[in-house]
Amino acid sequence: MSSVRPYLLVGAIVVIALIAGMVTMSNINYAQEGTVKVVTQWGAIQQVYKPSDGWFTTLAPGKKAYEVNVRSFTETAPVRVTSKDNAALAVEISVTAATDPERVSEYVRKFGFGEDERHTRRNEILRGLLQTEARNAFAEFGAYDIYANQEQIQKRIVESLRPLLSNQLLLNMESVQIGNPDFADNRIEEAASAVVANEKQKQAEEARLEAAKVSAQTKQIEALTFANPALLEIKKLELQLDIERARADGIKGHQGSLTIINGSSPGLQMQVPTGK
Repeated sequence: MSSVRPYLLVGAIVVIALIAGMVTMSNINYAQEGTVKVVTQWGAIQQVYKPSDGWFTTLAPGKKAYEVNVRSFTETAPVRVTSKDNAALAVEISVTAATDPERVSEYVRKFGFGEDERHTRRNEILRGLLQTEARNAFAEFGAYDIYANQEQIQKRIVESLRPLLSNQLLLNMESVQIGNPDFADNRIEEAASAVVANEKQKQAEEARLEAAKVSAQTKQIEALTFANPALLEIKKLELQLDIERARADGIKGHQGSLTIINGSSPGLQMQVPTGK
């Protein structure tokens, strides 16, 4: 009987060691890419671990680790706004942002340790900010100007939202996307589209008119040039001068100036400085 006791003791030690090992392994933790781990002890934040920090353990009384996602996310909110002339319209605004990894402790203190709770609280505030800033941006333009100024509206929302998301939600904003505005009165949308189309047509016509003016002036200059033999010869010399300048590498070593004589007429000459 006495010979059995050592084996029982050894077996108990082995079992205890296995249990201890399993407990230790289950408390070994680390942060994956795109996340950080917030470690608390008795509910107080002790440390925030990044993937570069390697593994750590929560094997201590009252210690817990909470994962916080710091990857980019996109939140979309349908908002109702009015134009400068009080035309009602609905539009979807989407914002892409990410939790600031340098302010995670402040972030979880404000919105909670649990991800569902945290995101619910954060997104309620985010949708409110989107509504307010979209309303302010659209109110700067009349109904007929909204389609033509969507880029300006988007820029206005980006500029106003960025500091708000940083200060209030501890987020780094990446971009804002605006959906197609939907007017409550379809006639406004049709009229606004017509205004944009008319403006584009006007711009195209102005461009064609400008091109026609340039073409007419060019033809007038060419007619005057070719009507006067002396001007024609000067034009030829100018063209020949352009050719000689393109061969600059071949005349770098020339001392003095280079004289260009057109054909057999000694009266028409042009001197080109060589830089030496």
